Order: sequence, then C-alpha cells, then structure tokens
Amino acid sequence: MKVVEVERIVVDVPFTERQARITEREVYNWSILELCRVTTDTGLAGWGETVIHYTWARVTDDAVNRVIGKSPADVMNDDTLGAGLQMALFDVVGKALGVPCYKLLGNKVRDWSPISWWSIDASPADWLAEARDAVALGYTSFKIKQRPWWDIFAQVDAVATGIPGSFKLDLDANATMQNAAAAMPVMQKLAQHENVAMFESPIPQTDILGNRQLRQVIPRPIAMHFGSPPYMTAVR
Repeated sequence: MKVVEVERIVVDVPFTERQARITEREVYNWSILELCRVTTDTGLAGWGETVIHYTWARVTDDAVNRVIGKSPADVMNDDTLGAGLQMALFDVVGKALGVPCYKLLGNKVRDWSPISWWSIDASPADWLAEARDAVALGYTSFKIKQRPWWDIFAQVDAVATGIPGSFKLDLDANATMQNAAAAMPVMQKLAQHENVAMFESPIPQTDILGNRQLRQVIPRPIAMHFGSPPYMTAVR
C-alpha cells in the first residue's frame, strides 16, 4: 500500500455567537482548520485535521512530497510531518488493518475517555451558559482556562449552580499560578467543589519540586503537557 495523493482542504467553521465574542481577543482564528485526506493505491483513504493557528502551521509541500509513494506505515511515526497529515496516515493504516488507531500506538489503557466542552477564560455568566449548553448536548466534562485576572472561585461557583454534580470541570491554569506556595491554597479550596475533577499545569511544569509538593496535598489529579519535564522525570 502506497500513498498516491494528499489533499489539503482549509475550512473555517464558525464559532457560536457567544464563543465568537469570548474568543475574539485571543484565539479568534482557531476556527480555521486544514483537513488532510491521504489516498492510497488500494483505494483506502485516511483523514486528519490541523487547527492551523494552534499547531502553528499548515502541512507543508515538503511534508507531502516526503510521503508520496511511501507506505503510510513507514512514515506515520514521523512527528515532523504535521498533525493533520500524521493523523491521516494513522487513520488509513488502521483502516487497512481493520483496527482502531490506539492499537497502532500501544496497549489499551482505558475503556473510555470523555470528550470535553472547552472555553478560554470568560465571565462567570458566560461560563455558566457554556456549561449549560454542554450538559444539554450530552457532554460530561468542561475544560476551562483559569486566569489570574478573573475570580476563579466566583467562576466555579457560578458554573456549579447550573450543572449536575456528575458534570466535571478541568481547570487549566497554563502555569499562571506561579509556584506551589501561591497555588496550594487556591487549589485546596477549589478541590472542595464536587464538580472540580482535575487541575492542569497549575504552575510551570519545569518546577519539579513544586509540582511534587502539590501532588502530595491536592486530592485531585494534576495533568501536565507531555514532554516537559522529560517523561521519566515526571513519572518518578
């Protein structure tokens, strides 16, 4: 099986009216995606996508030229190809083998994973409205961007008034809580909310000692972006 064609299709999927207002100051262009369709000489095709202004670039002509004529299995692990193209290669290999993509990555770790609603930082009222929309559409979790220029306690309190206890919040501070001493009391108070399920990157991920201190006292999982610090450092 060889790659014979790579199509790149740019689409602009409009945000809802509320999200367009929320995102206009920072990530207004995240509605623009590049879809990649990889076609093989067997007739099988795989699809992938790239949020262009989040992954910082479209799939390049050079990347396309590097996969044409190659077996997708030989090039699918090349992380320099770009997210959309690499995703499409995994997709077509999975289709050829009749297996889901996770089987191409390693052993199965869990039976299911939630798909979260998402929003950057916004007013308590806007977050509440977003959470209500998420619940109405069947989502069970909401990843939200915690920022120091908002009162996170007021935000979470507001959201909690309009959602069931089973609906979970992932608070992603993107390292804006600075250090363990500053983050600890805030996280301990937030963890008292039954809706708060986890925290993400509360302080700089390179602060290994600080993150270790937080994990010892915070009764919620703390997620980190893969690769910083190095994987083996993080798991020790």
